[in-house]
Amino acid sequence: MNPRDFQGLAEKLVTGKTPAEFRTAISRAYYSVFSVGVELLDGMGFRISKGPQGHGELGHRLSNSKHPDIEKVGSQLGDLMARRIHADYRLERKDVETMGNAQAIVQQASQMIKILDKYSTSPDRERVIKGIREYLKKIS
Repeated sequence: MNPRDFQGLAEKLVTGKTPAEFRTAISRAYYSVFSVGVELLDGMGFRISKGPQGHGELGHRLSNSKHPDIEKVGSQLGDLMARRIHADYRLERKDVETMGNAQAIVQQASQMIKILDKYSTSPDRERVIKGIREYLKKIS
């Protein structure tokens, strides 16, 4: 499955009218970015754990890539994950149930995916790989 399809679904759901649609849009937007990030790093030779720790691994590796665009996505990924948790598990949180909030999050996810996709073929790809390798060497 193409993880960008989750983003397409999020973009459809965000035009809905119900809290369930807005919450699900946020959740799918996060998983789209997460899966595109995993796909990118996998293509660069980096494996991300399949379990819950994979979410943190991806964020840390992106945030320590020594490339400002990718580092920004890594930082934003943590924020997006927190919003996804609110949407999926914090049903008392009404702030995630508004169209405006959901639209902003889905739009942010779209921009994050564009950046990740750019670096799958960019000449700066090697710089990203080198930065992540240095980070992994430092933490091991």
